[in-house]
Amino acid sequence: MNQILVVDDDHVILEALNHTLSKAKYQVTATTSPIEAFNLYNADPTLVVISDIVMSEMSGKDFMLKLFETGHKPLVIILTMMNDSKTIIELFKNGAHDYIIKPFSSGELITKVDKAFELAELRIIKENIQKEREIRFEHQFNWNIFKDPNIENIKKPDTNLIDGIKTSLLQGPGVGALVPLIEMIKNSAKPEGDQFLVKKKLLTMLFDNAEFLNRVIGVISDIDQVINNELPKEEISIQDLYSTVEKSVEQISKYESVRGHSVVLTKNAHGSNARTLQVNRDYLIKAIEELLLNAFKFSEAGSKIFILFEMLKESVSISFLNYPDVKGKELGRINPEYQSIIFEPFFRISRYVYESFPTLDFGLGLCLVDRIIRNHKGKVQVSNLKNHFETSNTDLINFTIEIPLTN
Repeated sequence: MNQILVVDDDHVILEALNHTLSKAKYQVTATTSPIEAFNLYNADPTLVVISDIVMSEMSGKDFMLKLFETGHKPLVIILTMMNDSKTIIELFKNGAHDYIIKPFSSGELITKVDKAFELAELRIIKENIQKEREIRFEHQFNWNIFKDPNIENIKKPDTNLIDGIKTSLLQGPGVGALVPLIEMIKNSAKPEGDQFLVKKKLLTMLFDNAEFLNRVIGVISDIDQVINNELPKEEISIQDLYSTVEKSVEQISKYESVRGHSVVLTKNAHGSNARTLQVNRDYLIKAIEELLLNAFKFSEAGSKIFILFEMLKESVSISFLNYPDVKGKELGRINPEYQSIIFEPFFRISRYVYESFPTLDFGLGLCLVDRIIRNHKGKVQVSNLKNHFETSNTDLINFTIEIPLTN
């Protein structure tokens, strides 16, 4: 539950804030004293604080600046009865996140608080990704390696990969499963004139298997294409790349309702940047959609899935983060020893199948993502990101793709 600190020396306003926020499932700590509020915050910092601007013990501005001195920087929403643009601008300059003019509506209050928590979560995730990036940097190849013409010599060999996939299909599910199924149909079919009567259940199994095989063949063809050919690419801007991510999110949004998820995409702060990338949009969209579907399948029902769009020194990073489903026997954090082989064909960390999602559950989706990003001279990796904005020890699962800038 999201905790929020509220301070207003007007008892009536304070009670209204407490009632409205509690009804919206926020855990509210409320007080009429800014000094007490500071002590409460110092003992248990919250991501979002609501403060009146005019209070007898201390002004809202001074209270906010005192909070910032603790080393934390909560998102502060100021309550004011003044519609004075100069005062509001001054508050923003000093670090206020937003303001609400009294009297306020419950709808306005909840909307602004919801947005503040969403931004606070994203900000902390970004900070932790940066910490993780710094820790892992000395253990990773320098980005310049992707410009090295000898890169093929250090990539994981893909020789015979497609042959291996075909062999696995023949020995297991897919084609291998068709043989006994057709035998069952043959043995149970009853001739009737120039037709056969076959049990509906068996034909349904045959049709489902055929549909599965068509999807497998499509993915294998895509993997074959990106392994053995240089994909045709166009030069696009960072804004175009962001729009491509937006398009992918829009196309996949119909699956949010399957398990009650929502996708939060950070705003692009680099729209005016003149640097460009070489991208095959169609295949990049396939990679993004696969990562989103993967997040839908293995994240906690009803949780948020975050997409962070960042510009690094020589690349653009797109991170997909989700709360892992740790209930029962579902997938939790990804152990370090699995973080490399998870992209290999037929490796599945979970055996659960979600028929509502158009995925193979066959260990090919992440393999395709990896090969698509490699074809873009980029890289994809998975890690567990420590979740610092809840009291639980739950990690976030973080899939990050990086695509190099070309100029």
